[in-house]
Order: sequence, then structure tokens, then C-alpha cells
Amino acid sequence: MNIKPYIEQTKQNGKFENEKALTPYLWEKSLDGDSGEILTCHENDNHFAEKIELYCDEWEAFNNGDQDFPFTWILVEDSQGFVMTMKENEYNLYAN
Repeated sequence: MNIKPYIEQTKQNGKFENEKALTPYLWEKSLDGDSGEILTCHENDNHFAEKIELYCDEWEAFNNGDQDFPFTWILVEDSQGFVMTMKENEYNLYAN
């Protein structure tokens, strides 16, 4: 899997600025309908969140040798349109 295009997206100003290369990849995956569990669906939520599990080949492409790199990520779009990925415990702190 070639992750260079995703790395480039994180270096540009905009939606994925300064994020992990995983972020634009998961965003694209979500838009293609290959989504996970939607965590927000209420009118008063100030962000969108989706829980996405990585497949082994995806995990290997993005983990950079980090064995603690989780298979489960939360994809979040905030109210200003910025998109980020978080580990589950980070998301729990963000959402509360």
C-alpha cells in the first residue's frame, strides 16, 4: 500500500493539516462507505465520530514499526471541518 499521497495531504493546509497519514486514509475509506460504528448521531453533537477497525495490511502500512499502534481508531470531524484520528481513550476525553 502506498501511503505517500496521504502523507502529502497532512503537510498541506486544510482538513488534515499536521495529522497522521492514517487520517486522510480513514476519511477516504469512510466516504467510500467502508465505515465502522458511528459514535455520534445527535443534533446537539458538535462533531462527527466513527470507530474504524484496521485490517492487518492497513495496520502494517501505517504503524511505522510501532507495535503499540492500535487496530481501532476513532475518526473525528470537528465543527470547523478539521479531521483527526484518535485512540479510543483520547476520544473519550475529547467527547466529554
